[in-house]
Amino acid sequence: MSICRTGCATKDHDSYADCLIAANVTVSATAVSPLKSMYEKTKTDLTAYGSARRNGIQPEGTTVEKVRQAETASRALGRPYNANVDPPASMIVNKNAARFVNATD
Repeated sequence: MSICRTGCATKDHDSYADCLIAANVTVSATAVSPLKSMYEKTKTDLTAYGSARRNGIQPEGTTVEKVRQAETASRALGRPYNANVDPPASMIVNKNAARFVNATD
């Protein structure tokens, strides 16, 4: 019985480890971890949120979608959107809606 790996050409190694070393076998970590994709999404979300906060915008949440809605609302309002006092950003879709919001300030 051979202690070498199945693909070994010589089948004369003293141990399975010696066979692997002779074959120059390497391990590749190309699998995509769900944790890595979650980390990347969180990193993207928080980068967008940080940028909005630096511009005086207070989004309703930290996701890129909420940040983009707040940025759109800010453009319509002509001032930074503030989720703490303004109606939901998804409702401020045009200048007419923004005019109504600004009139109640």
